[in-house]
Amino acid sequence: MPGEDNFESILLDALENISESFVIYDRNGFLVTCNDNFRKLYNYSEKEATPGIHYQELGRLDIVRGNIVVRDEDGTSEDYFACKGQYRQKLEGTFVVQLKDQRWIKITDRRLSDGGFVSIQSDVTEEKHNARLLNEAKQAAELANRAKSEFIANMSHELRTPMNAIIGFSSLLASEVYGDHSDPRYQEYAADIEGAGDHLLTLINEILDLAKVEAGAVTLIEKKIDIWQLSQSCKTLVSARAKEKNIKVDIVINPPALALYADPIRIKQILVNLASNAVKFSDPGNRIVIDWQQNNGRVSLMVKDFGMGIEQEFLPHLYEPFRRSKIAKDRQCEGTGLGLTLVKKFSDAHEAKMRIESQPGDGTTVTLNFPKHRTLEIQEELAS
Repeated sequence: MPGEDNFESILLDALENISESFVIYDRNGFLVTCNDNFRKLYNYSEKEATPGIHYQELGRLDIVRGNIVVRDEDGTSEDYFACKGQYRQKLEGTFVVQLKDQRWIKITDRRLSDGGFVSIQSDVTEEKHNARLLNEAKQAAELANRAKSEFIANMSHELRTPMNAIIGFSSLLASEVYGDHSDPRYQEYAADIEGAGDHLLTLINEILDLAKVEAGAVTLIEKKIDIWQLSQSCKTLVSARAKEKNIKVDIVINPPALALYADPIRIKQILVNLASNAVKFSDPGNRIVIDWQQNNGRVSLMVKDFGMGIEQEFLPHLYEPFRRSKIAKDRQCEGTGLGLTLVKKFSDAHEAKMRIESQPGDGTTVTLNFPKHRTLEIQEELAS
């Protein structure tokens, strides 16, 4: 057990070797002890910062040497004096100030049992400088991201107009509205152009929607939605692809008179994207299920397929734009990788909790749980 003198020597040696400045004042404001880092921080000599000197005397030296507080972390120098007074009353938390020489000093004071207080102070100028640079980089990145989103939105809008013309005229050619083609291959080629145009327009619309979401330009226009009518409409949109693969689309709604207060356009996009994915990643002759349920006053939507599934290592990246799973790439499934990104964005906008469960070869189940305030019921005869 070290003696009292030896213990004091060890303690003083420890204080001299800590990285922060350290000083103790008694209950009357006189300096009890300090380490060399405290003197260096404010450019005091050993004679100036010596036990017995009052902190007001050190304050006068600060004025002479320019160690003057110009502002605290949150306000001006005028705010500083009021905040400093409140801080010295409580001595809780920390206090960060900027000196006239541009240095930032972090101060942590704590009351001692005899009425004095201990103060630990450090120069955090470099940390503040790095934080400022990081914030500036963050703002620059956000500005660049907004510019990118605006550019994509403008370009996508400009691309949609000619695409609509291509799709419209190729449809006329494929339908032979103005007479039979001299060669039947022309009708086939026109149909191919129309199909490719529809696919390209879908991609353009997805990119445009993502750009709008990232730019914060999507506003929900909410009203009562008849879930049965919405589901039938979505089924019609995916029926052609489902028929090609001989995939049955089952719709379950319980109770039948179930309605949702939401944006019908965005909910339709959610359902069409999920149903299209389910058809896309299902094997021929299989089936998918669109299941609406009301449990404990909440509406839930489940879209389930029994297809190829998703590899486990890809699950954390499901909502990242333009990312596609290895299974999708290996099977050469078309798409941009934006479908689930948009579904997640539009689900979040409706405060719905989204969950995806999948195993390779065992299919995928996507579940959306909407908050209670979005649950409505319609008359039974309308639901029929």
